[in-house]
Amino acid sequence: MSRSAAVRFEGVTVAYPHSVALEDVSFELGQGEFLGIIGPNGSGKTTLLRVVLGLERPAAGKATVLDAVGSGLASVRRRIGYVPQRRSIDPRFPVSAFDAALMGVYGSVGLLRRPLAADRARVRAALDAVGLTDMAGHVAGHLSGGQQQRLLIARALAQEPEILLLDEPTSAVDVSTRQAIVELVHKLHAERGLTTLYVTHDINEVLPCLDKVMYLNRTVRAFGRCEEVLNRKTLEALYRGRVVLVEQEGRKYVVVGDSHA
Repeated sequence: MSRSAAVRFEGVTVAYPHSVALEDVSFELGQGEFLGIIGPNGSGKTTLLRVVLGLERPAAGKATVLDAVGSGLASVRRRIGYVPQRRSIDPRFPVSAFDAALMGVYGSVGLLRRPLAADRARVRAALDAVGLTDMAGHVAGHLSGGQQQRLLIARALAQEPEILLLDEPTSAVDVSTRQAIVELVHKLHAERGLTTLYVTHDINEVLPCLDKVMYLNRTVRAFGRCEEVLNRKTLEALYRGRVVLVEQEGRKYVVVGDSHA
């Protein structure tokens, strides 16, 4: 593993009883880099994040995260913030936004210990970072979809992570909220020096933020810097169809059909 690498997969395969989720996946992500992960449904994107978290053990190969390997991945989990695919919080569940974000510190505090003043201060700082300070006392389930997504990000930030994993964080919000969330993630990534892995179906929404792109379909079909992956030749080979690259106001957009490699 290179000295500056935060995540490295070497031939990682993850198998379930009746399927293979990942097969011979290899890549390396440097500290402070922003990776966009794209691919069709069922391509293993969420499984890849779970391997980084140490929640899935490879059947073959090796995953190294923050210099930890194998069973040691559990020991670095508290240094990783995870924003899962959003499911609406039950409005009948009487938990405040502050207490929901406070759950993010239990990885380091422990479930049987009460959070200290310093832990609560970290939560207030996280809520402030995502623009939810004024909503801290509100019932979490009464927040809008976009606010709930920001709350999940705050929960991940409360543990002051070095790596931030986001699994389709804009999938259940409207277009204007999507842009706000992407801009927020990019801002936090830059300000906190995070290593960020961002799973998305729409590469265009995060394209200006990215250092690298991965196209995953059980195995790595393409990986590299944006100019290496997001070009017509590579994309047409991946999608097996015509791809149009459009540039508007200095920003590139990828227009492609629904078929996936």
